[in-house]
Amino acid sequence: MNKKIAAAVTLTLLGCAAIAGAADRKVIIGFKKDSGFSEESKQNRFHRSGGRVKRSHKLFNAVSGQLPEEEIAKLKNDPAIAYIEADSVVGLTEPLAATPPLTQEYSDSWGVSRIGGNYAAATGITGAGIKVAILDSGIDYSHPDLKDNYKGGYNFVYDNNDPFDDGYISHGTHIAGIIGARNNGTGVVGVAPEVSLYAVKVLGGMVMGDLSDILAGMEWAINNKMDVINMSIGAPIDSAAFKDACDRAYQAGIIVVAASGNTHSNTMEFPAAYDSVIAVSSTNQDDSFSAFSNYAPKNELSAPGAAINSTMRGGAYGVMNGTSQSAAHVSGAAAILLAKGVADANNDGRRADDVRALLGASAKDLGDPGRDQYFGFGLVDLEKALVPPAPSKWEYSITKTRARHDSQTLEVPLNGGDYSVDITLNGMNELDIIVKDASGSRYLEVDNNPAPKRVKHRTRRTRITEPTSSSISVSIDTSGSLVFIPKGRPGSTASIIISAQ
Repeated sequence: MNKKIAAAVTLTLLGCAAIAGAADRKVIIGFKKDSGFSEESKQNRFHRSGGRVKRSHKLFNAVSGQLPEEEIAKLKNDPAIAYIEADSVVGLTEPLAATPPLTQEYSDSWGVSRIGGNYAAATGITGAGIKVAILDSGIDYSHPDLKDNYKGGYNFVYDNNDPFDDGYISHGTHIAGIIGARNNGTGVVGVAPEVSLYAVKVLGGMVMGDLSDILAGMEWAINNKMDVINMSIGAPIDSAAFKDACDRAYQAGIIVVAASGNTHSNTMEFPAAYDSVIAVSSTNQDDSFSAFSNYAPKNELSAPGAAINSTMRGGAYGVMNGTSQSAAHVSGAAAILLAKGVADANNDGRRADDVRALLGASAKDLGDPGRDQYFGFGLVDLEKALVPPAPSKWEYSITKTRARHDSQTLEVPLNGGDYSVDITLNGMNELDIIVKDASGSRYLEVDNNPAPKRVKHRTRRTRITEPTSSSISVSIDTSGSLVFIPKGRPGSTASIIISAQ
């Protein structure tokens, strides 16, 4: 289920009356990067204005706490301050139906199977070794389906080390089960059944909490080197601090996933609306768009979110609906791909962008062709993501040795189709190519010798003189191969790149 951040603090505990004046406001103050303020000086600036510091957010260059109303107006004119915004309250957007807890031993997890979680498990990829931080109401870490995967966390609502789920609807526990319930033959199973689950409790018993607690939770996730952050929370209000936190997490190589919202509106809630976050909409069991789900161009992926059975507090199970559940499926899928070992294709030292690209490229296209506002790139499809498409480019290097040339040939099998062959000769006089397919064998030649020469018994040849590179087009009927035969002085080499057209 999705959550909502209200525009301002609406509830004040009676016990706080003696601590904060009626005119005090809970705020988050962001300092400019070039302000030159140390952590101590930022807090002192807060204190000099008659305020109390709740937290200093070092990674985001911000401080949260309470300030008198009149001081807030003064600080807005301070050139060192980037923004001042309300420390908003987190709560549910719309109450979505939850059935009474189920006590049956096993209930099918249709969403997990629908996105290919069962296929991943069958191939032995279970998310082992991947760390997922769940920013929510906590986790019932004693639940039989979760206790083996629970690895710790923190409670930012009460500032202690016990992030137990005290939410009245077991929301955090439900999300944890979708991501990583154990495959133990009872109850339900998660998308990544051996993932490491971390409870970052930022919502209280009424599933509401301060934005500053969420920022602190994200700092915790970054500092503790989480691989995935799941935020099944949202708000219709933009926040500079929240955006900065999400951006910093993504820059740290963390995959950040959030729910798009449950109000069936054409606006995207935050943090899902931020570019650094994967926004997820909801689908039903027949792959149709869920009536409650938000729709907007920022939707990146869709996943099951209707009638999802998962873990509940007290060792129970229950069904919930919402884009919160959809986001959890995507977080589990991201953990699976990280566990498989997705390559860092652009060598930027991170894999978050590579996993994100693979999830989009492999998604099952639903709705209008291509990316659309309802399904994004489509429904998450782990089976397709785990079976990469056949390569369209092959790279080889061949070296001339002292042995007979027919003992150093390179043969590359190919399916039927059109190919381009790019060749660079490095001191090699000549490279012969034999094209073998159903029509027989034919010869090609790449020559680094500018002198003309007679070629016998060859139906096609290509000769280059300067420079030492050439590109040749080759057609294969149904199936066949290319055979490369180097000629020239020992130690000379040739680089070969074959590309499908």
